[in-house]
Amino acid sequence: MMLTSAELTQMRADVAEMLPDTCNLLTVTRTSDGQGGITDTWGTATTGVACRLDPLRGRESVQGAALQAQYSYILTLPYDTTITNAYRVEIGTAVYDVKAVDQGKSWAVSMRAFVERV
Repeated sequence: MMLTSAELTQMRADVAEMLPDTCNLLTVTRTSDGQGGITDTWGTATTGVACRLDPLRGRESVQGAALQAQYSYILTLPYDTTITNAYRVEIGTAVYDVKAVDQGKSWAVSMRAFVERV
């Protein structure tokens, strides 16, 4: 089944209405610390991007000899949003690492990224 341009445009508009929140997309700049190491500085690449964050699952891992809860989410963004797994996403005061981006869909009506809270 082929979609017309008008149908695809309508589907994108429908998805846009279901993105109730906004987020900032962050990128990293790496600089030498002068002692052989690297310092990461996160800066805002894009502000006010419409989005929706949905929980996927939780899991536990051992970090620093203690059990830590980790939660995964799926982030839905407008179809033409530029985002890679090198980005972070800021929603309110929470920051999320982008673990993977779902690309290459037949009908690009949204961009989806799998994220975990930092």
